[in-house]
Amino acid sequence: MTTLLGILYLAISAVTLVRSSAFQEALHGPVLCEFIPDDAPPSQQEEIRDYLGCGPSSALVPIAGVALITLVPVFAMTYLSVRVLRFRADLFGTVLVIQGALKAKRFDLSTAHVRLDATIGRRIPYLQIVESASASGRLYLRDVHTPLMPPDDLLAIAEAIESGRRPEPFAGQAIQTAMTLRRLATDPLARIIA
Repeated sequence: MTTLLGILYLAISAVTLVRSSAFQEALHGPVLCEFIPDDAPPSQQEEIRDYLGCGPSSALVPIAGVALITLVPVFAMTYLSVRVLRFRADLFGTVLVIQGALKAKRFDLSTAHVRLDATIGRRIPYLQIVESASASGRLYLRDVHTPLMPPDDLLAIAEAIESGRRPEPFAGQAIQTAMTLRRLATDPLARIIA
């Protein structure tokens, strides 16, 4: 919540800056430029404009570029912080709720297509869940430097998977996934290897 308030504060500050008279003055020159006498010869008007700096400010472009370059990492860090701090997974009966950075996804494990897989680089195991073409998610069974999920949680997920019916190509895969989760929960050697 604090991070979202910080983003809102930055957005309000940016809007306030753009609407401020100092910013507008930097875009269009000082207010004195509006009072250049019209009856002066054009060459003198141009000379006065150059002297007062009435032309568009070229310093604004680098300042805006630097501001934009510094805001991109801030927004990226904010998103990653929110994603890490808000991540949560809860199992309610057969429904798994995975809370992400901005929204929660709900999956009914009794009917979803499930399989176990692992990331390529560090071999972190995860449960791949697909309910439809647009609804899919991953539940990581451990993090990079953390042990495997508690055995009770793995058994609860296995029971939720086995409690429903699926069409045959996916039923065998679901049973195999549940058996693997049970083995990870009960076999100490499998827990070490995973």
